[in-house]
Amino acid sequence: MKRFYKIIYLIAILILIFSISTSAQNLLNTGIQEYNSGNYQNAIDSLTSYAAENPDNYLSNFYLGLSYTRLQQYSLAIDSFNYAREIKGDSYNLLVNLGRAYYNDNQKDKAYDVLLKAQNFSSVDEQVYNLLGLIHMDKREFEQAVEKFNEAIKLSNNNFYVYNNLALSYIHQGNFESAKQAIDSALEIGPTVPFVFNNAGIIYENLGEYEEAVNFYEKALELDSNYKKAEVNLERVNNKMP
Repeated sequence: MKRFYKIIYLIAILILIFSISTSAQNLLNTGIQEYNSGNYQNAIDSLTSYAAENPDNYLSNFYLGLSYTRLQQYSLAIDSFNYAREIKGDSYNLLVNLGRAYYNDNQKDKAYDVLLKAQNFSSVDEQVYNLLGLIHMDKREFEQAVEKFNEAIKLSNNNFYVYNNLALSYIHQGNFESAKQAIDSALEIGPTVPFVFNNAGIIYENLGEYEEAVNFYEKALELDSNYKKAEVNLERVNNKMP
């Protein structure tokens, strides 16, 4: 009889352990699903509950970092990514997202160091070089920025953000012909983005092609009627025209 009760007790313990494990796994799965659905605060709630019981789980900390990034809570994102890094070590996706979080948190030197490590992975794509280029731009190192953006384009020539950033680097260098080529590529890929049209207007205005500049500024305002920069630029170029 005692042996029978021991067996029943062990079965009960196993059922309890299984139910706890299943419940925890559900929290993790729910957190990831909420993130993929764009419900970032709900994702954080589920993942935080899971991480409290499973602090050494990589996925929960990685997705917490992604969720905090989406909510622009960059210091919390950095903490989550670095904790995930301690658990599993470096991976390409982790380093890219950590670098982006550092960049948005205005820790540009740390972002640069992390991104340099990311570019050594075989899976490297254009986003690493785009972020490195942005850091050079912020430091007003426009020649280096151009090099990084061109490296990004070699890996992918269908990212209008990269072409736009390349155009901005050329603008700062006063190289408006090269800027024109870059912005034309950006417009071809992303034809409904107000700031790309505004930047195109700046380039064409500096080339003395005022009618084209007006068209670009007006298009930017069509897409976003509250775009003050385009409004100011349009007024300025109109005053230049005969």
